[in-house]
Amino acid sequence: DRSRGFVGPHDVEPRDLATKFMGTIVTVPPDLKAYFEYTFIMCLPYCDYCGKKQEFESTGGRRGGGPALDFTREGAAQIVLVGPPNSGKSSMLRAVTNAHPEVADYPFTTQKPLPGMVPYQDIQIQLVDTPAVTEDYMHMHLLGLVRSADAALMVTDLSSDSLLDDVETMIDAFRERHVEFVKDRNPDEGDEVLCRVIANKRDMKDAQPRLTLLQEMIGDRLDILPLSCRDEQDTAALPEMLFTWLGVVRVYSKIPGEKADLDHPFTVFRGGTVEDICYLVHKDFVQNLKFARLWRKKDKPVTVSRHEPVEDGDILELHL
Repeated sequence: DRSRGFVGPHDVEPRDLATKFMGTIVTVPPDLKAYFEYTFIMCLPYCDYCGKKQEFESTGGRRGGGPALDFTREGAAQIVLVGPPNSGKSSMLRAVTNAHPEVADYPFTTQKPLPGMVPYQDIQIQLVDTPAVTEDYMHMHLLGLVRSADAALMVTDLSSDSLLDDVETMIDAFRERHVEFVKDRNPDEGDEVLCRVIANKRDMKDAQPRLTLLQEMIGDRLDILPLSCRDEQDTAALPEMLFTWLGVVRVYSKIPGEKADLDHPFTVFRGGTVEDICYLVHKDFVQNLKFARLWRKKDKPVTVSRHEPVEDGDILELHL
């Protein structure tokens, strides 16, 4: 509304917009809140008048820090949802976790990372919804979250005519910042992040031909999972998919002379060892472990060393 001094991000350069409203308090109608918050964020890098765009990414802001995340990592694993505006990330979080993110038809509804817990049998996996990524904008915490997470899910919109462009923008935006989404992660490659593509809204008109185009574009670089967040069967299958895909291994502890605790497992990833479990139990076991007794399925217990690989469902009795 130009009569009230408001201008949109496409009317002027961000530097000029930042200068125009420097030190000004602006009242924004609720239905335009997300739009103006996005515009404000886009202008922040220019508020020092130097005309040089600065990064508000990765570490929480400019040199000197920024606001910290208001949640901590929890559960057996952490997966970050990334995607373009209105791809359905918040709808997915709402469908499979206990979180209640705001879901709306307009873009940039999600203003900051929001976690939720996905229950699967006796464990939980943390799923983190994040603000949309565009060619011009990436939330200050997103890079750090993606790099430190166990995996990412790239949520795409099969109902969008810009599907392929959006996916290419996502991949390029992270690649420019030294993050490479891969199907199988090499632990020695610090820039690689395990990722799958969620082809959301498969129930919409023309979704199938767009899915075919997406598959041709992605090729064998990433696995693609078509689903609809509105389909209960699709969302009900997600927890097991995440568990299997990540290779989560549950190990149950047993105190000598007592029954095993089968309600609260320790978790590692495929390839983890008895020593990895020791780190989770107590540092004394890491330093002073003599041996461990291991029960696997219906086999009789065997004595193993700290280097023994563990499997899902193992029961361990640690001895100092």
